[in-house]
Amino acid sequence: MPNANYRTHPLLGRFDLDPGRWRPMFYPVEISVPVALGQSGTGSVNLNNQPFIFTKLTHQIVGPTADSQSGLVQDGMYDIEFKDQQSNYQKDPVMADQIAGSVIAGYQTDLPFPIPFAGNRTVTFRVTNRVLRVLVPEADYYTVALTMHGVADWGELVGKQV
Repeated sequence: MPNANYRTHPLLGRFDLDPGRWRPMFYPVEISVPVALGQSGTGSVNLNNQPFIFTKLTHQIVGPTADSQSGLVQDGMYDIEFKDQQSNYQKDPVMADQIAGSVIAGYQTDLPFPIPFAGNRTVTFRVTNRVLRVLVPEADYYTVALTMHGVADWGELVGKQV
């Protein structure tokens, strides 16, 4: 029985106090990518000191993409590469929609096999522009947001009472 001072949510029962060690975890990174054709930007994600299983990658251009005058379009016309200190996860760069799904079409794809990390790792992403972009107002870079989706081991609930 939970201690009398512990207030639970009205939809949770006493057996819901500890949902388990493995819980969702998201690691975002925003990368500045040059507007010139074939140019790249890089960014890194430093994983927490806890086991993490990477299951999905999502991507999206940040900015007024619904404004046809801005020059920003959710076209997925950029390559994504990612690696950690020990492994490259693809032979060559892969188009964003092919590796992670399409923002325009509204679908996301899971990785073919989850990638486990022990924690305290750095995952580095490189995004390469595949089209010449003309932005209004004029700019040399645009931003691509990437998010690593997965589950992390949060450990056992401290002071667990049943």
